[in-house]
Amino acid sequence: MMLHYPSTDRPCDEELASRAQRGCAESFDELVERFQVPVLHFLQRRGPVSEAEDLLQDTFVRAYENLHRYRRRWRFATWLFTIARRVSINGRRKRRPSTDNDALARTAATTAGPLDLLVEEDGRRYLWSVADRILSEDERTALWLHYVEEMPAREIAAVLGRSRVAVKTMLFRARRRLLPYLRELDPCAPAGDGSADRKQDASSCPLPLEAHHA
Repeated sequence: MMLHYPSTDRPCDEELASRAQRGCAESFDELVERFQVPVLHFLQRRGPVSEAEDLLQDTFVRAYENLHRYRRRWRFATWLFTIARRVSINGRRKRRPSTDNDALARTAATTAGPLDLLVEEDGRRYLWSVADRILSEDERTALWLHYVEEMPAREIAAVLGRSRVAVKTMLFRARRRLLPYLRELDPCAPAGDGSADRKQDASSCPLPLEAHHA
């Protein structure tokens, strides 16, 4: 029997997931409505933009099929982004392997799409394009989840299948690699001439990577 709930206060994602587990189709539809844009942007950053729509559909199909496995001890967003990451990895395995040069060319060709949608300021657009070029896929994903999705290290670790310490180290190294490019945008940013200074800069200097969903 399909369940329906009266529309009162806006329920949290976890409550909607619980209702969907009990058979409420409208609750799952609401979750799709809430997450289709951020998950699409996430997938666009992990592979060809042209494939992101199909991967988005696969993500929600997998989520629906495995909804009985969801537990409220995790935020629903963390659980869903974990599925999206696995779907993107499986999609990549099905594609023809590409060389590093092919990957860079693909990134350059597709950067304008997701970045123009997500980033309004030139500085943010520039830093994300640099991140696409110089960081590993996991480093980029960790930065995206931290700055855009505002996930704590514990939840990023769950998405990436890494330890919390590994995620914090990954974020530190990624920020440190981006600092020289930040200084191109902001001459007043710390110079970090010594290794101790660089360590302090990377951990405390904010990067203008935040973006807002449409």
